[in-house]
Amino acid sequence: MVEAANASMIEGDPIGALQFLKSAEDLDPSLASIYHAKALAFNMRKDLPQALKEMKKAVDLDPKSSAANNTYGKLLLDAGKYAEAETYLKRAAEDPTFRESFKARTSLGMLYYRQNKLDLADSQLERASFDDPNNSCIAYYYRGHVAMKRGQNADAVKFYERATQKLCAGFADAHFALGVAYEREKKWDEARKKYLEVKQNFSESKAAEQAMQRLSKLP
Repeated sequence: MVEAANASMIEGDPIGALQFLKSAEDLDPSLASIYHAKALAFNMRKDLPQALKEMKKAVDLDPKSSAANNTYGKLLLDAGKYAEAETYLKRAAEDPTFRESFKARTSLGMLYYRQNKLDLADSQLERASFDDPNNSCIAYYYRGHVAMKRGQNADAVKFYERATQKLCAGFADAHFALGVAYEREKKWDEARKKYLEVKQNFSESKAAEQAMQRLSKLP
């Protein structure tokens, strides 16, 4: 039933997923995977407090699960509970057998960036992008943020460009950030072209709205 619930979430139906998971919980309430899936379903419904409650049950039942520690850490990060998030994300990131450790390292990088600990942030983000370069869109994006904060605009361009390539091509915020980085480098033509591209390819997004605002102010 957990598999059916996961399929429902892939189809964008968290309520259907929760129905499957209720049946699974009635049959065997000791399975950590049930509560992990429930947390993901509640998170899809934008109910972060309930997602955290369900994920805590999953971690308590299977404290050695790096997948569970990673999800719980990310939810805690989203809730602004940085100290708690760091504990669980480190557990997942430091597990050499966890195939998605790059996700935990990316979240740690985000956490440290928000705390203005730029060296720690860049260290985790660099490791994430090394471990899985094809899927580290967010890690490259935040490495761009770190470079911008340091005034390293050329490096920011490089990282944002990487955050918009291949599997990352649909990352609207990264495309917009690249336009801003071009502005910082005074590459007005590149910035103008990028903002128009954001408007064309992501017309209904907030990034498109921001791109048009910045485009109107270019020299």
